[in-house]
Amino acid sequence: MRRRDALLVLCCLFALSAGCLSVSVGDSGDAPAPTTATPETEVTVRVTDVVDGDTIDVRFPDGRADTVRLLGVDTPEVHVENDPAEFEGVPDTEAGRSCLRRHGERASSFAVDRLADREVRLRFDADAGRRGGYDRLLAYVVVDGQSFNAALLERGHARLYDSSFRERDRYAALEREAREAGRGVWSCAS
Repeated sequence: MRRRDALLVLCCLFALSAGCLSVSVGDSGDAPAPTTATPETEVTVRVTDVVDGDTIDVRFPDGRADTVRLLGVDTPEVHVENDPAEFEGVPDTEAGRSCLRRHGERASSFAVDRLADREVRLRFDADAGRRGGYDRLLAYVVVDGQSFNAALLERGHARLYDSSFRERDRYAALEREAREAGRGVWSCAS
Protein backbone atom coordinates (compact mmCIF):
# COMPACT_ATOMS: atom_id res chain seq x y z
CA MET A 1 0.00 0.00 0.00
CA ARG A 2 2.86 2.37 0.78
CA ARG A 3 4.46 1.95 -2.60
CA ARG A 4 1.15 2.77 -4.27
CA ASP A 5 0.77 5.97 -2.21
CA ALA A 6 4.33 7.01 -3.06
CA LEU A 7 3.66 6.42 -6.74
CA LEU A 8 0.46 8.50 -6.53
CA VAL A 9 2.32 11.37 -4.84
CA LEU A 10 5.09 11.17 -7.44
CA CYS A 11 2.54 11.29 -10.27
CA CYS A 12 0.79 14.28 -8.69
CA LEU A 13 4.09 16.14 -8.29
CA PHE A 14 5.01 15.39 -11.90
CA ALA A 15 1.62 16.65 -13.13
CA LEU A 16 1.88 19.76 -10.99
CA SER A 17 5.38 20.60 -12.23
CA ALA A 18 4.34 19.99 -15.83
CA GLY A 19 1.37 22.30 -15.33
CA CYS A 20 3.57 25.00 -13.87
CA LEU A 21 6.00 24.74 -16.74
CA SER A 22 3.25 25.06 -19.32
CA VAL A 23 1.96 28.23 -17.67
CA SER A 24 5.28 30.05 -18.00
CA VAL A 25 6.32 28.69 -21.41
CA GLY A 26 5.01 30.70 -24.34
CA ASP A 27 3.60 33.50 -22.19
CA SER A 28 4.07 36.57 -24.37
CA GLY A 29 2.87 40.14 -24.25
CA ASP A 30 0.68 39.39 -27.26
CA ALA A 31 -1.29 36.57 -25.65
CA PRO A 32 -4.89 36.91 -26.81
CA ALA A 33 -6.66 35.89 -23.65
CA PRO A 34 -4.81 36.53 -20.41
CA THR A 35 -6.62 34.99 -17.46
CA THR A 36 -6.37 38.18 -15.40
CA ALA A 37 -7.78 40.92 -17.60
CA THR A 38 -7.34 44.57 -16.83
CA PRO A 39 -8.95 47.48 -18.66
CA GLU A 40 -5.56 48.26 -20.19
CA THR A 41 -5.09 44.78 -21.69
CA GLU A 42 -4.43 45.24 -25.41
CA VAL A 43 -3.01 43.17 -28.22
CA THR A 44 -2.25 43.93 -31.86
CA VAL A 45 -3.77 41.51 -34.39
CA ARG A 46 -4.36 41.23 -38.13
CA VAL A 47 -7.97 41.16 -39.35
CA THR A 48 -8.31 38.14 -41.64
CA ASP A 49 -12.04 38.38 -42.34
CA VAL A 50 -14.98 40.66 -41.67
CA VAL A 51 -17.91 38.40 -40.83
CA ASP A 52 -20.36 41.30 -40.56
CA GLY A 53 -20.52 44.78 -39.04
CA ASP A 54 -19.83 43.65 -35.48
CA THR A 55 -17.81 40.43 -35.87
CA ILE A 56 -14.31 39.89 -37.26
CA ASP A 57 -11.84 37.05 -37.55
CA VAL A 58 -8.28 37.83 -36.48
CA ARG A 59 -4.82 36.28 -36.40
CA PHE A 60 -2.50 36.87 -33.44
CA PRO A 61 1.25 37.40 -33.86
CA ASP A 62 1.91 33.81 -32.78
CA GLY A 63 -0.32 32.51 -35.59
CA ARG A 64 -3.39 31.65 -33.54
CA ALA A 65 -6.75 32.66 -34.99
CA ASP A 66 -9.94 33.69 -33.20
CA THR A 67 -13.27 35.39 -33.77
CA VAL A 68 -13.97 38.74 -32.11
CA ARG A 69 -17.40 40.16 -31.29
CA LEU A 70 -17.17 43.94 -31.02
CA LEU A 71 -17.99 44.93 -27.47
CA GLY A 72 -21.01 47.09 -26.72
CA VAL A 73 -22.44 47.36 -30.24
CA ASP A 74 -24.92 45.43 -32.35
CA THR A 75 -25.30 45.97 -36.08
CA PRO A 76 -28.27 44.67 -38.08
CA GLU A 77 -27.82 41.12 -39.31
CA VAL A 78 -26.87 40.25 -42.88
CA HIS A 79 -26.84 36.44 -42.66
CA VAL A 80 -30.14 35.90 -40.81
CA GLU A 81 -33.43 37.74 -40.38
CA ASN A 82 -33.47 40.88 -38.19
CA ASP A 83 -35.85 41.43 -35.30
CA PRO A 84 -37.08 45.04 -35.53
CA ALA A 85 -37.93 44.95 -31.81
CA GLU A 86 -34.16 45.10 -31.11
CA PHE A 87 -33.96 48.53 -32.76
CA GLU A 88 -36.24 50.94 -30.95
CA GLY A 89 -38.75 52.64 -33.21
CA VAL A 90 -38.20 50.38 -36.23
CA PRO A 91 -41.59 49.00 -37.28
CA ASP A 92 -42.11 45.24 -37.31
CA THR A 93 -43.04 45.24 -40.98
CA GLU A 94 -41.46 44.01 -44.19
CA ALA A 95 -40.29 47.59 -44.82
CA GLY A 96 -38.69 47.74 -41.36
CA ARG A 97 -36.89 44.40 -41.82
CA SER A 98 -35.76 45.40 -45.32
CA CYS A 99 -34.41 48.70 -44.02
CA LEU A 100 -32.51 46.89 -41.25
CA ARG A 101 -30.99 44.42 -43.74
CA ARG A 102 -29.88 47.30 -45.98
CA HIS A 103 -28.22 49.03 -43.02
CA GLY A 104 -26.66 45.73 -41.92
CA GLU A 105 -25.04 45.51 -45.34
CA ARG A 106 -23.83 49.12 -45.00
CA ALA A 107 -22.37 48.37 -41.56
CA SER A 108 -20.59 45.31 -42.99
CA SER A 109 -19.22 47.36 -45.91
CA PHE A 110 -18.02 50.02 -43.47
CA ALA A 111 -16.24 47.31 -41.46
CA VAL A 112 -14.64 45.84 -44.59
CA ASP A 113 -13.45 49.29 -45.71
CA ARG A 114 -11.94 50.15 -42.32
CA LEU A 115 -10.74 46.77 -41.02
CA ALA A 116 -10.14 44.16 -43.74
CA ASP A 117 -6.54 42.93 -43.85
CA ARG A 118 -5.44 45.64 -41.39
CA GLU A 119 -3.53 45.54 -38.16
CA VAL A 120 -5.78 46.66 -35.33
CA ARG A 121 -5.56 46.69 -31.56
CA LEU A 122 -7.99 44.69 -29.47
CA ARG A 123 -8.69 46.25 -26.09
CA PHE A 124 -10.33 44.05 -23.48
CA ASP A 125 -12.68 45.20 -20.71
CA ALA A 126 -12.58 43.54 -17.29
CA ASP A 127 -16.24 44.48 -16.71
CA ALA A 128 -17.44 42.60 -19.78
CA GLY A 129 -15.70 39.27 -19.44
CA ARG A 130 -13.36 37.75 -21.96
CA ARG A 131 -15.81 35.80 -24.16
CA GLY A 132 -19.43 36.12 -25.15
CA GLY A 133 -21.93 33.96 -26.96
CA TYR A 134 -20.57 31.43 -29.42
CA ASP A 135 -17.26 31.59 -27.47
CA ARG A 136 -16.14 34.74 -29.34
CA LEU A 137 -13.65 37.15 -27.80
CA LEU A 138 -15.29 40.41 -26.65
CA ALA A 139 -13.19 43.49 -27.39
CA TYR A 140 -13.04 47.09 -28.42
CA VAL A 141 -11.34 47.41 -31.82
CA VAL A 142 -8.95 50.33 -32.25
CA VAL A 143 -7.90 51.24 -35.80
CA ASP A 144 -5.77 54.28 -36.66
CA GLY A 145 -5.96 55.28 -33.00
CA GLN A 146 -9.77 55.47 -33.04
CA SER A 147 -12.43 53.21 -31.53
CA PHE A 148 -14.16 51.38 -34.35
CA ASN A 149 -16.97 50.34 -31.98
CA ALA A 150 -17.72 54.00 -31.22
CA ALA A 151 -17.54 54.89 -34.93
CA LEU A 152 -20.30 52.36 -35.66
CA LEU A 153 -22.56 54.06 -33.12
CA GLU A 154 -21.68 57.60 -34.24
CA ARG A 155 -22.59 56.82 -37.85
CA GLY A 156 -25.77 55.00 -36.91
CA HIS A 157 -24.48 51.64 -38.16
CA ALA A 158 -25.17 50.01 -34.77
CA ARG A 159 -27.24 50.12 -31.63
CA LEU A 160 -25.97 49.90 -28.08
CA TYR A 161 -25.75 46.25 -27.01
CA ASP A 162 -27.37 45.85 -23.61
CA SER A 163 -24.56 44.43 -21.47
CA SER A 164 -22.05 45.52 -18.83
CA PHE A 165 -18.87 47.25 -20.01
CA ARG A 166 -16.89 50.35 -19.04
CA GLU A 167 -17.78 52.45 -22.11
CA ARG A 168 -21.54 51.93 -21.68
CA ASP A 169 -22.47 55.53 -20.76
CA ARG A 170 -20.41 57.02 -23.60
CA TYR A 171 -21.84 54.50 -26.08
CA ALA A 172 -25.39 55.25 -24.91
CA ALA A 173 -24.79 58.95 -25.60
CA LEU A 174 -23.41 58.18 -29.07
CA GLU A 175 -26.44 56.04 -29.91
CA ARG A 176 -28.81 58.73 -28.62
CA GLU A 177 -27.15 61.38 -30.84
CA ALA A 178 -27.35 59.15 -33.93
CA ARG A 179 -30.98 58.26 -33.18
CA GLU A 180 -31.99 61.91 -32.70
CA ALA A 181 -30.27 62.81 -35.98
CA GLY A 182 -31.90 59.87 -37.80
CA ARG A 183 -28.50 58.60 -38.97
CA GLY A 184 -28.01 55.14 -40.42
CA VAL A 185 -30.21 52.42 -38.98
CA TRP A 186 -32.24 55.07 -37.13
CA SER A 187 -33.59 56.30 -40.46
CA CYS A 188 -35.63 53.06 -40.38
CA ALA A 189 -37.52 54.23 -37.29
CA SER A 190 -41.01 55.51 -37.79
